[in-house]
Amino acid sequence: MRTCMFCSNKASTKEDAWPKWLVERFPTSNTSYMEAERAGKTLGSWRTGKRPLLLKWLCKSCNNGWMSKLESKAKPVLESIFCNTLNELTSLTQLTLASWSVKTAMVLEALDPRRSWFYSDDERHSMRNLQALPPRTSVWIATCVSQPNLYSSAKDHWSTPAKDGCHAYVTTMAFGSIAFQVVSIKTSAVIPANVQVTYDVAEGPWDETLVQVWPIAQESIAWPPKYGLNSEIGLEALTERLSVGA
Repeated sequence: MRTCMFCSNKASTKEDAWPKWLVERFPTSNTSYMEAERAGKTLGSWRTGKRPLLLKWLCKSCNNGWMSKLESKAKPVLESIFCNTLNELTSLTQLTLASWSVKTAMVLEALDPRRSWFYSDDERHSMRNLQALPPRTSVWIATCVSQPNLYSSAKDHWSTPAKDGCHAYVTTMAFGSIAFQVVSIKTSAVIPANVQVTYDVAEGPWDETLVQVWPIAQESIAWPPKYGLNSEIGLEALTERLSVGA
């Protein structure tokens, strides 16, 4: 029996990977794709311009319950960004955007059930029950320019060629004029949970382009940032931000 990816209930519904209101707001072109890459190999891409992408890993309780409530919190924030009326990210707004983006990253993993998922059952259950983000997860947002589509890319990064070290999973998403990047890291058991893990990033004006919304570092952040990501070229640069020495 197929069970819901966020709980132990039977997965009884086919749900859209993208929220319907976003799909309606940003009807994607035929050149817009969602892609996943693991170990340097593209796992597959899904054309988003023709029809909704349906999942079989959600139950009615999750979809109509906590996920719907989180969507209701995030939608007015996203709408204010789309309409250029937002000028401040409060700590509550940052938490809402971070939770929504991590939930979305988890859901997008289910587009290819044949591969092993990065986020664990415990992490998805904690998201459902507590709205708790996985350990060692960071979330950034940015503005996009000349980018009217939906975009998503997921990539794995390892600290060692043998893949026995730290493992980072990076999900980059864009919805019209806003982009998200979610970075989650898993380490070996010998590294204590309180030890901070750092990583190199490609050169670029990231400090003036990205706004960190998780972990929350400031109670209030001015929005928008100084620079924006230019079209899909900018999104591709963001996607490759951690591909240093690859």
